[in-house]
Amino acid sequence: MTDAMLLLEEAADWADRLDALSPDARVELRAWLDRSGAHREALSRMVRLLGDPALFAAIEQIEKPTISPPPRPRIRAWSRVAPSRMPRRVMVGMAAALAVTVATPLVWRLAGPGASSVTHVYATATAEQREVALPDGSDMTLDAASHIAIAFSDRARNLTLQQGAARFEVRHDAARPFAVSTPEGQMVALGTNFSVDRGAGTSELRVYRGRVRLTVPGQPAMVVTAGHWAEAGAGRITLHDFDVERYQGWQDRWLSGDSIRLGDAITRLRRYSTRPIELLNPGLADERFNGRFRLDHPVESLTLIGALFDQPVSTDGPVIEFGRPSASSNRTRSRSPE
Repeated sequence: MTDAMLLLEEAADWADRLDALSPDARVELRAWLDRSGAHREALSRMVRLLGDPALFAAIEQIEKPTISPPPRPRIRAWSRVAPSRMPRRVMVGMAAALAVTVATPLVWRLAGPGASSVTHVYATATAEQREVALPDGSDMTLDAASHIAIAFSDRARNLTLQQGAARFEVRHDAARPFAVSTPEGQMVALGTNFSVDRGAGTSELRVYRGRVRLTVPGQPAMVVTAGHWAEAGAGRITLHDFDVERYQGWQDRWLSGDSIRLGDAITRLRRYSTRPIELLNPGLADERFNGRFRLDHPVESLTLIGALFDQPVSTDGPVIEFGRPSASSNRTRSRSPE
C-alpha cells in the first residue's frame, strides 16, 4: 500500500469516529492534523465525501470550541450512509477517486497562537437552520441545505457562499472589510445587517440595515441601502425595494415577495424537501409571481404556485415533478395561501 493510501486510511479512521471523540482523542487528532497539510487535506476529503453537517460541526469544535454555538437539534430529513456502516476500504477508494475530480477540496487551518488567518466551513442539512457566532463577533444565520466557507485574517473577512442562503449581523471593523462572494458577484458590508441567497443562476442581496456595496463582473459597483434588494445574475443587477418591518423571508421559513423567479423559488423549496424537486420545463424558470408560501411545506407551496401557472405537481414517484414540458406566458402571477 502506498504512503498516500495509508494516509487516506488513517483519515478514514478519524472520519469514522469524528463526531464521537473523547477529549483525549480530540487532543490526539489535533496533533495528527498539525503534523502536515497533507493530513488536514486527507481528513477534509473524507468529511467532504460524507457530507454530514454533524462532522462539520465536530471539526469546528476541535478547531476552536469557543467560537461555536451550543449544539442545536438537527433535523435528519435526508439519508446517507453512516460512517460506521461504510467499510473503510470503500471510503479510501472513493476518496482516492474523488481526489482528481474535486476542484476545491474542503480545507481548514487550526486556530492557534500567532495565527494570522483561519478558515471554517459551516453546513446545514435539509430543513435545518443554524445560528453561528463568527470569530470576529459578527452573527450569521444559515438557511437549510446551505454551505459557506469563511476565511478571516488580520486584513480581511472573506466569506464564500457555496450553496443556499445566509443572513449576517456584521460587527463593524473598518480595517477588515466583510465580503461575501458568490459566482454572480461580491457583497461588501458597510456596517450592516443583510442576507445573501443563491438561487438558480442568480444571487439575491437583501439589506435590512445599513449599506452593502455590490460588485458584478462587467458592471459598475452599486451601493444597496436598507429597504432594497438586488438580483445579480448574467452580468447584470436589478434593484427592487421592500418593507423591512413587514417582510418575512427564509429566516421565518417563508418564501415571500414580489417578482419572485420561479427557478429561484424551486431552488429554495428544495432546501426543505426530503425528495428532489424537478422543474420539467426549464423555460419556466424565468417566470415571475408574487405571494407568500411556506418553505417547510414544499409540496403544498409547489401546488399553490403551480396553480398560478396552470402547471401540475406530481408527487407519485421518488422525485417531485413540477409542471409539464410546454410553453408558458410571461405574465406575473399573484397569490398567497389562505
